[in-house]
Amino acid sequence: MKTQYEQIGRLLTRKSGCTSMDIISAAGTVSPHSRIAEMKRSGWSVRKVKVAGRNFHRYYGTAPQA
Repeated sequence: MKTQYEQIGRLLTRKSGCTSMDIISAAGTVSPHSRIAEMKRSGWSVRKVKVAGRNFHRYYGTAPQA
């Protein structure tokens, strides 16, 4: 079984990105924003984009260089 961070990393690198609800359902966490903050601290480049006309954001990420 993959860790929460591996699952979130897979979601962030999708072409369509992910929403907070995607993270909650896929990774089984109740605090997606703190998980995103941990990803940023570990070297991920994560950006949050407001969806026009909607009340939510999409997250897009790039893995750290090895």
